[in-house]
Amino acid sequence: MTVIGEKTATWSTLLDDLAGALLTFSNWSDADSYVVNDGTAKSENYDDSSPSGDDWHNNGRVLQDSNTGLYLLMYLYGSTNIDGDYWSGLRFVLSTDWELTEHHPAGYTTIEGDDARYGLREFVGNQRSQSYDDINTDDGNGLGFGIWGSSNSLNASTLRETEISYLLSVNSDGFNSGVWNDNDGNDGIASVTFYDYLSNRFFDDPGVPLAFGVTSSMGDHVHGYGFSSFHGSNGGYRDRVGYGASAIEEADWGIINPSSEDDTFFFRYPAVFKNSGQTVPVAYVREVIPNDTEEGGAHGDDFSHDGTDYKIFKQSGASTSGPVSLGLRHE
Repeated sequence: MTVIGEKTATWSTLLDDLAGALLTFSNWSDADSYVVNDGTAKSENYDDSSPSGDDWHNNGRVLQDSNTGLYLLMYLYGSTNIDGDYWSGLRFVLSTDWELTEHHPAGYTTIEGDDARYGLREFVGNQRSQSYDDINTDDGNGLGFGIWGSSNSLNASTLRETEISYLLSVNSDGFNSGVWNDNDGNDGIASVTFYDYLSNRFFDDPGVPLAFGVTSSMGDHVHGYGFSSFHGSNGGYRDRVGYGASAIEEADWGIINPSSEDDTFFFRYPAVFKNSGQTVPVAYVREVIPNDTEEGGAHGDDFSHDGTDYKIFKQSGASTSGPVSLGLRHE
């Protein structure tokens, strides 16, 4: 596992750190050299649009993960999303295929409405709403999968110069991140994001073996199981991994024994289910565990279980008071 941080740097550096760490593992590879993170306008765009340094393909990377069989597009992004809230940071788009000639996600995808601002949506046949049968969001867009650190809509050139603090842990099975912005009193927020390859499922389920999620200090979240189930909402707890109406359960505890003679940390791994009905369990999430806001660990505390180390993330960002409080796999 590769561990980065705690570190303070720009969003562009975070993207480079994450992509670079993933590419050290043999199951990850670059999928399209057209998509680069340099912020420089191309002399000519593939779609004949006017070139700009803010174009998504000048502020991103796209990698292929042979474990899950998915493509992961990451690009600097700011837009309106769930319930009219703004979100800026590093947007993730999952897809089962990639169109190399026209440079866009293909097959099943998590493309949503606001990706149209970046010239992605019009070329994609199956957007998020067509890719999932079990899907529930608060509005037509819903919070997108990604790493979020601002409740303002910022363009890529601004994000390239905006600093945040972060932790990253990357391994062949996936990654997790904890990000917070203490510099912006108006819009600085915190979030935890995970991408977890489910290598040990309870049975040979045909769904894509991936659990993913986001929890933000604004109370908005995303939870998904491959292309079987997607849930985005502004409900849920900031100190639990999943949500009762999603395919990933909240999980219990995340508390330190109150006895002064025993500081054992108690938690339960959250289960992933086939769908939001939560009737057929598929696997456990290992990248992130619950940490009770009041009775759990403090930011930076370390715990170990069954040979796996976890570091507590507990941050809210400068503009929100309710912290995201979770344990991140950190080895």
